[in-house]
Amino acid sequence: MARITTRDLGYSPGQLEAGPKNSILDIKGVHVGQVTVGKDGDDVCNGVTIILPRDPSEIHIPCYAGMHTLNGNGEVTGSYQVKDWGYTSSPLALTNSCSLGITFHAIWQWTLAQARKNGTSSEALNHNYATPVVGETSDWWLNDAHQTALEEKHIHEAFANALTQTEVQEGQRGGGAGMTCHFFPGGTGTSSRIVRGHGEKKYTVGVICQSNYGHLPDLQIGGVPIGKLIFKERGSPVHQPEKTQAQLTSGGGKADEGSIVIYLITDAPVLPHQLNRMARHCAVGLAQVGGHGVGRNHSGDIIMCLSTANKPDERVSTPQVNMIGPIEKNQIEIIKNESIDAMFRAASEATEEAILNSIIAGRDGRTGFEGIHFDGFPVDFVKELLKMYRVDV
Repeated sequence: MARITTRDLGYSPGQLEAGPKNSILDIKGVHVGQVTVGKDGDDVCNGVTIILPRDPSEIHIPCYAGMHTLNGNGEVTGSYQVKDWGYTSSPLALTNSCSLGITFHAIWQWTLAQARKNGTSSEALNHNYATPVVGETSDWWLNDAHQTALEEKHIHEAFANALTQTEVQEGQRGGGAGMTCHFFPGGTGTSSRIVRGHGEKKYTVGVICQSNYGHLPDLQIGGVPIGKLIFKERGSPVHQPEKTQAQLTSGGGKADEGSIVIYLITDAPVLPHQLNRMARHCAVGLAQVGGHGVGRNHSGDIIMCLSTANKPDERVSTPQVNMIGPIEKNQIEIIKNESIDAMFRAASEATEEAILNSIIAGRDGRTGFEGIHFDGFPVDFVKELLKMYRVDV
């Protein structure tokens, strides 16, 4: 199925230019591999998305990192290390809640296998220690919560796919399989933005998200209350004969509120405190789509940002017997605080578009556990609405 983005609907979020692929793959060295297990109509359809911030041969080199949690009823493993050390040297993963453990385990196995393959010493491996980073969202509307189709072999397959996959598969693919967003099939979405530096220098900001949050009335595009207009004209896009519409929308629990995990990667030289700030601005992009309905009590809205620009010294020091000294240092670059606004805007714009792209990619609809069905996003109808409200001016 050919990719359709929000731009095909007549809406280009923000003011900055998108990268050539309008994808997190616009960041040099970033790789994405995905595996989906199951198909439309099955009671269980899960998947995994693996993101390598650096080329596999350099994955052990730390990336400075920062985080923001809008609401914490969810999980991104490795977050304590990121918050304390300000960096990670782990691959990133996205999957469903019940597959978090097996994905965490498989990343360790891949990391150890890479070390053996490269002849990495135990000392170097220990020095470059990184807790695996796995983000999860709950797919309990479309999938049977008592089952998971994902096995360790599928995660290793996703790692292998990352070496050859040239596009991010959006919507119900990879970790996004089984996810919903504003009462439509959601899941994987991506986008990017170009930020200009001095002279001919350019930096890229890329976002990949796994959307699984939001109620229909809160959905907005370009400031237009698209969710309310869809409901007024077409009613609810969620159907399950065994349950009344009131039962489908009144639970107020994890399945209703869902979650979203957002990963941002940039090649700009930004440090952890700046990445924390960029993560907060990703939440601004989230609110552009979800309005006042984001960050609900039962949701997990978690954002992690990484920079591939600085490559700290890879040398493994010989520890002192008394563990005191010598002090060593890294030579790094950093964007000046006074010029960081463009990075904030890029984070917000790319996040907004990635989420919208995840919904648009689900335009064919999805049937899941016990026959529950989510209609696909009505692309043509929304295109006409956006034209009517002149969001393209």
